[in-house]
Amino acid sequence: MPCSRKRGNVGRLIIVSNRLPMSLDVSDDGSYSLRQNVGGLATAIGPYHKAHKDSIWVGWSGINPDEHSDEEIDRIREEYETRRCVPIFLSKHEVDGYYAGFSNDTMWPLLHDFAHEAHFEPDTWQTYQEVNARFLETLIPLLRKGDKVWIQDYHLMLLPQMLREHFPEASIGWFLHVPFPSPEIFRSLPWSREILEGILGADLVGFHTVDYAKNFEGSVELLLDKHSDAEGRFAMPDGHDAAVDAFPIGIDYNLYRRTSRSNLARMMRRGIEEAAGKRPHSRFLSSLTAESNAAAEASTKEGSWWSHYAHEELPELNLAKSAAGGTTKPNKVIVSVDRLDYTKGIPERLRAYQRMLEKYPEWAGHVTYYLLATPSRENVDTYKRLKEQVDQLVGQINGQYSLLSWSPIHYITRSLPIKPVCGIYAAGDVALVTPLRDGMNLVAKEYLACHDGRDGSLVLSDMCGAAAELSEAFIANPYDTEAVCEALHDALETSVEESTRRNVAMQARLKARTAATWCAGFISALEQVADVSSADKRLRMSQRNDLMDQWRNAKRRLVLFDYDGTLTPLARTPDRAKPTKALKELMRSLASQPGVDMIIVSGRSHETMNDWFADLPVGMIAEHGVWFWKYPQVGESPDGVDPAKTWEQGWTRALNLPDAQEWKKTIQPILEQAVEKVPNSLIEQKDDAIAWHYRMSDQQQAADEKTALLESLRTVTGKLGLMVMENAMVVEVCPVSTSKGQAVRPLVNSDAYDFMMAVGDDSTDETMFAVMPDDSWTIKIGQGLTKAHTRLQNPAALHRLIGYLNAESAVAELESES
Repeated sequence: MPCSRKRGNVGRLIIVSNRLPMSLDVSDDGSYSLRQNVGGLATAIGPYHKAHKDSIWVGWSGINPDEHSDEEIDRIREEYETRRCVPIFLSKHEVDGYYAGFSNDTMWPLLHDFAHEAHFEPDTWQTYQEVNARFLETLIPLLRKGDKVWIQDYHLMLLPQMLREHFPEASIGWFLHVPFPSPEIFRSLPWSREILEGILGADLVGFHTVDYAKNFEGSVELLLDKHSDAEGRFAMPDGHDAAVDAFPIGIDYNLYRRTSRSNLARMMRRGIEEAAGKRPHSRFLSSLTAESNAAAEASTKEGSWWSHYAHEELPELNLAKSAAGGTTKPNKVIVSVDRLDYTKGIPERLRAYQRMLEKYPEWAGHVTYYLLATPSRENVDTYKRLKEQVDQLVGQINGQYSLLSWSPIHYITRSLPIKPVCGIYAAGDVALVTPLRDGMNLVAKEYLACHDGRDGSLVLSDMCGAAAELSEAFIANPYDTEAVCEALHDALETSVEESTRRNVAMQARLKARTAATWCAGFISALEQVADVSSADKRLRMSQRNDLMDQWRNAKRRLVLFDYDGTLTPLARTPDRAKPTKALKELMRSLASQPGVDMIIVSGRSHETMNDWFADLPVGMIAEHGVWFWKYPQVGESPDGVDPAKTWEQGWTRALNLPDAQEWKKTIQPILEQAVEKVPNSLIEQKDDAIAWHYRMSDQQQAADEKTALLESLRTVTGKLGLMVMENAMVVEVCPVSTSKGQAVRPLVNSDAYDFMMAVGDDSTDETMFAVMPDDSWTIKIGQGLTKAHTRLQNPAALHRLIGYLNAESAVAELESES
């Protein structure tokens, strides 16, 4: 039976990927056990899958069913099910056609701009379609009403549309973990239209960068003659919208930081540093001295055993003399960690290193390149030729530049576990990360995490997604040998202070933009686009990038936050919305940034706000503009309020308000009648307002009573100088002369700020949005019509945004110091 989308229904997350996040181990006694994989999707989405006990992961097991009995397959399936994984078993024929064939021989090169390496075989395309249908068959009995399905990567590009045809109301997301090429390259695929239509079956189509998203949109326009709206949505014939956006993936920063400090990683780092001469010992120094002396002897006419080759070997002699003949160059280590793939640019990288040694011979004997290149697809001719080319270049460079005690390159061609890899990262004074094309490239981010708070330089290709986030790296075109050579030289020559400053800036972003925030951000966006009441005005990545740039470059910033429903989820009763320690630290961090005036603008009583927030470096406006605390002293003053007094004397009440004790004698009895008629509803008293809450009541009964209540209130409030406000399951009465908009207007009109942002969730915040200028940032949290320019799904999405702003503040502070 087709599942249907229900607003507010929190369903399970069904993750679908080519491979499962766990590998199966077989013991000597024939029993099975599962081992969690490290890296890739397992690290990015694994924690969400582990924490949410009702989530399910569907994927290929990697096991050939023809090699196991039916009983063994059943036992393997049961073992996976203990970890909420649903394995799919593919035959060798299916793997050859779907995975090795169409996915790796066709889509991988095409998506990475290597169309000349792509094979267009109808047979593998047919198998690809069949295996995508196999995944669909597995999903059909699993899906329930309200579930979200998140499909991963280029192996399953047909699955979203297949799923949509069976479940028209399902919430479906699809994310591509590699680049998406230009329309002119993608159109060379004979089945490009079928692929695009398959992807557009999703509600949300995600990429690493805005550029990849634009390439996809351009391909849809070119090949399907469909055009997206201003918010990046394609209206599909079946009635659903397919939204396209960018979601840059992060890493588990703390995992790599912590692992780099493990005993095994420390031992690996120490061994590399000793071998490279960074930890001087007599054997290394005596070897360099001996070679230098031999070079000196050979360069004289009296040299007896080498001198007759002096003319021919002079370059090598100069290398030896520069290595130990009084040069001041420190010994340094370059590292890179890659899969041996033509997209990684390893031959081009080696030529750039070779050129650096040629152009700057003073570094000979003082810089050692640890190249970890894990072979892959060794039975494929293209990869065989690549390995031969890399082997030849390594041998050529080592043969040309090696000294008796030093070799330019340590070449490792095997896979290593995470701890020794982190040790290699930690040992590297420079990471050389120069792929010819890469969706994101997490190696660059892993290297930075392993250098947390310390020096180490990153040379990064401008052809990978990470370059957009890691702008403080030494960025170069990987095809330009001279440019990479110069970037590498600059990275080696930079001071400890400068490389540390660059790293700290990049690390601040990486700590905020982790794998966990990427995962949560995509899921939140999927929930938002799949709900018609909140799908419009979604804050897209291009907008977020603009917001970050403006925030970082601003001199003085005004931030206006509502509290309930904005900074914290709406609670069943008002007293349950007390801020957590984590939330207060997040708020404190933002409010403490130089040049930030942060104001909490709430309908809460000033007593409550004082209890909760007085210890934070924030200003406060309570009861929708009745009470003021630490109001910024810029521009004009709110009516009846002296900003200076809000700092000197604390809470200050606005003047010329109706007497609350008098008007409550009329209003409170009306609200008490509503409480009597609607069980579990309650009245909240404030100094100059009164509210009826019905969040814990039967909603149909409360809705019926609310209609009568509003009618009764509006017959009396006008002549009392009051107004009635309808918020989320709250009806509130307060003075008509107060509003959040009026309270913040003097700040907004002061010309004191070059960045302004207002965030709120209900109708009371609309008055605040209304007074904000067009070039400011206004953000609605949750559902409903709004004057705000953009929208976030929930308070958790706002928390992530605040984390990003804190990171950019750190970057701005470092830039101001440089």
